[in-house]
Amino acid sequence: MEVLIKKIQNAVRDVCIGSKFYRHTIWPHALGVAKSAKDFAETLGADLFVAQVGGLLHDIGAAKFGKDDHHITGVQLASPILLQCACPLEFIGVILSCIYSHRGSQNIPFQTQEAMCVAAADAKDHFDYVDELWLSHMRDLNTPTLFIFQELSDKLERDWKKTDPQIKVMLDGIYDRAKQRLVGIADGCIKPRERFYE
Repeated sequence: MEVLIKKIQNAVRDVCIGSKFYRHTIWPHALGVAKSAKDFAETLGADLFVAQVGGLLHDIGAAKFGKDDHHITGVQLASPILLQCACPLEFIGVILSCIYSHRGSQNIPFQTQEAMCVAAADAKDHFDYVDELWLSHMRDLNTPTLFIFQELSDKLERDWKKTDPQIKVMLDGIYDRAKQRLVGIADGCIKPRERFYE
């Protein structure tokens, strides 16, 4: 499976690196979500391969077409990638379900534990890198600070609500720290920082 994961990872990287929407942030985000989803799956006894690959692919639609409906465009893009990489057919539907249900704003129920792990991993990465969310909204929206603050506060809250209680206990205060950091950034007390990439 490691060879297959590497093939899928390379295909996802190519789409992410070529993104006109999130070129600098989407690839590290995909890697972080894949790692956390796999960790959550291991703890919960879910399928590690499905969770990891679902994490890699969860935002591929956003990378290619932007954030609107990226849970749908992501499924459309991921399916041929998985087939081209010779992913076993029994995994494809489950992986696509992870992509389809990962967004906190859509209220799509999870069909599997792996999907729950991917959504929680996505939320965790948002909590860990709230600075990047802030900076991307400043660039993309060119809107007042209060509007950005409210939009991101709502996003973090949706992410937290969608996170399964079994996983919430593993996150040890991360949501509260992210909210505090967001307040500090909005107040101008904290200068937002970005991850640096190769």
